[in-house]
Amino acid sequence: MTHDSVFVYSEDLLNYKFGKNHPFNQIRLKLTLDLLKNVNAIDDCHIIPPRQAADEELHMIHDPDYVNAVKLAGRGQLPEESCENYGLGTEDTPVFPNMHEASSLLVGGTLAAVDAVMSGRAKHALHLGGGLHHGFRGKASGFCIYNDSSVAIKYMQEKYKARILYVDTDAHHGDGVQWSFYDDPDVCTLSIHETGRYLFPGTGNVNERGQGKGYGFSFNIPVDAFTEDDSWLHAYRTAFREVAEFFKPDVILTQNGADAHYLDPLTHLSSTIKIYRE
Repeated sequence: MTHDSVFVYSEDLLNYKFGKNHPFNQIRLKLTLDLLKNVNAIDDCHIIPPRQAADEELHMIHDPDYVNAVKLAGRGQLPEESCENYGLGTEDTPVFPNMHEASSLLVGGTLAAVDAVMSGRAKHALHLGGGLHHGFRGKASGFCIYNDSSVAIKYMQEKYKARILYVDTDAHHGDGVQWSFYDDPDVCTLSIHETGRYLFPGTGNVNERGQGKGYGFSFNIPVDAFTEDDSWLHAYRTAFREVAEFFKPDVILTQNGADAHYLDPLTHLSSTIKIYRE
């Protein structure tokens, strides 16, 4: 049976938890699903479970030594100085128990979404637990331990021989994904974000265009602090259409961070729910 859309969820996704007072809290997944159910927008038949990503899948993007370090850290067996080398144990990405298992489940959720769409079981798949776009090959960064989007893109390339357009509308630049495919002409990245002059990670300038064979396949639209809906949507509509027509992807993977909203405490944009609806 083919669904128009599927939604990736299980309670186990809530185990990706940096602590009580950390701004990144997966309880948002449960709240979203509760809301969808209350307005009769989703049935149980639309919900598919995530799976654990295998080490070999993580290694398509992440250094095996780093994956091993995450496993050790989650068991309390990684020395403090090693933690720092891998971006772990920081204010942004504190160490927590069973960190590897929780993180690889997030990656596997995105892979489950990919397989649902690429196999024809669904036209669209949504995994709100993913989108950890700051994860690097050998380092955690900005709440992100493993980079599920980068792994999913590599997975689609290897398993389905697809050309992928990655569109990132988080207020923070999608740096980890951009650098993963910066020299790859079969992956096009488009990021609309608050300018790095005021916001982490400080990258995403218009002159970051790709390199080597990948030159011309990386697009960045940094917008100024306090940008409102109309300007944001103009940039989004124009860029999305023109880039998609230029690149002609087989599949589009989007990262839908909701932090361009004016009530977000970490960013300085002034958009409303209108941009997310669109």
